[in-house]
Amino acid sequence: MVDLAELGTSRFKFTGKFTPCEQGFLGECLEVDVVVQGQTLEETKKRLVEAVKFHLETFGPEELLQSRNAVYESFEVSKG
Repeated sequence: MVDLAELGTSRFKFTGKFTPCEQGFLGECLEVDVVVQGQTLEETKKRLVEAVKFHLETFGPEELLQSRNAVYESFEVSKG
């Protein structure tokens, strides 16, 4: 998770989720809306780091402050 106290620094910690798929792996960052795909787990990890870095360069680290206002809620879905 991103430590909001770190916004004054140039380094941030993020959480990556890597899911096997037909074409390799999907990687997503849980703190910012970034999703990538790679053929191997290592390639996917590298692409996710690059994509998050690009995201921060484009939108700025201030966007991370919005994540503290995010609402997370469980929900159910039934088949049919």
